[in-house]
Amino acid sequence: MPGEIPGRSVVQPRPVELVAPARWRLPWVASAALAWVAAALGVLLVVAAVPLFAPLQPEHRLSHRGAEFSVRAGIGATLDEQRQLSITATGEQRIAIQSLPLDVPVAAGEFPLLRYRWRGFPRSLELSFVFRTAGDPEDVQTVALPPAGRHPAYFDLSRLPAWRGRITEIGFAESPAAQLVPEDVAFRPFSLVEVQLWSPSWRGSLAALGTDWFAFRPWALMSVSALGPDAPWPHKPAPALALLASILTAAAVLALAIRRRARLVAGTVAVAFAVGWVLLDVRWLVDFGERAALTRELHAGRPAAARREVVPDRELLAAAARVQGLLAGEAPHARIVVATDAPYAMLRLSWHLLPLNAVPWQATAAAALASTRAPVWVVTHAASGWRFDAARRTLHGPAFAHRARLVLAEGELRVYRLDGAVP
Repeated sequence: MPGEIPGRSVVQPRPVELVAPARWRLPWVASAALAWVAAALGVLLVVAAVPLFAPLQPEHRLSHRGAEFSVRAGIGATLDEQRQLSITATGEQRIAIQSLPLDVPVAAGEFPLLRYRWRGFPRSLELSFVFRTAGDPEDVQTVALPPAGRHPAYFDLSRLPAWRGRITEIGFAESPAAQLVPEDVAFRPFSLVEVQLWSPSWRGSLAALGTDWFAFRPWALMSVSALGPDAPWPHKPAPALALLASILTAAAVLALAIRRRARLVAGTVAVAFAVGWVLLDVRWLVDFGERAALTRELHAGRPAAARREVVPDRELLAAAARVQGLLAGEAPHARIVVATDAPYAMLRLSWHLLPLNAVPWQATAAAALASTRAPVWVVTHAASGWRFDAARRTLHGPAFAHRARLVLAEGELRVYRLDGAVP
């Protein structure tokens, strides 16, 4: 070709590859964020069991002021100016009950959502909803509720098998939080402000989910887990599961929509996990603060020695103190086996007996007790499965029989010393 130099090859220029500026990448980031938000909203609707064809706001509301309720257990008075029912004391067994017979029975299916508002409801009490149905008027149905704090609380009654037919009476019951606070220090006056029954709606279902996720939860055995369902009431899926479902859904949508942008999908998932984890941690910290406030209410201002006595099982604490005094002179390697009918009581009594070498009873340990050379004591409290044959000096328990001596018998507390296995 003209202009070519002999003996030299011609190098064709490569096409210039234009790199899209950062502003052109913004739509992809926005798409990823939008996909996650859409997935989160979809998961919320599913988790909250929102009726898709229901209106946004409830079409029908049955409203009752607190003053319309009657006190069935405890002491209360009506505040005429505010139309509230003030509860000033509990009744027998430290329980307070308020109820309202309905003049016209309500169809349960038409009003599946409960909205309730209290004033000054203490953290140390458990709240329950009680109701009767026309089909079984003699039976009272009870379900635990999330406590209402500064704002109204909501609960989805449609999940209850008993919320069927026609409802003839509704009410509430309050009692000391189980396994948490002593019965004599749990109460503080409070007021019932308003109760409403709502027809199905998006707002009601989402509000019930919000109450379920963010209501105060007292300390429980599952409280060691920040993610586990430790609510005493029938709860919806945990926020951690909803978060995981929304992230996986958004990732699947993005992977199908932009198949060649794996890095964008992976980045979106990583950011979503980080943001979600922070939100879960914030929720847990707020809940932890509420629980710490209850601890301060129970123990603040008390001497260190008196704080140990602020327990819900003072009877077990007194039994443990009696046993500790009885065995004060025993060898430190002596074994103490604790047996009760209730597993929780057995664990708590073992705990109160520390630092003694106390362990809860297990039927599988019978053979080991028979062969041990260390002194063995058996402590029973309200244990109906255990009996002592005084004539034969034999202690009988579940898959257990040993020669023994009855050392102490006070109330429901029994202390035995084992002498040897029965042949």
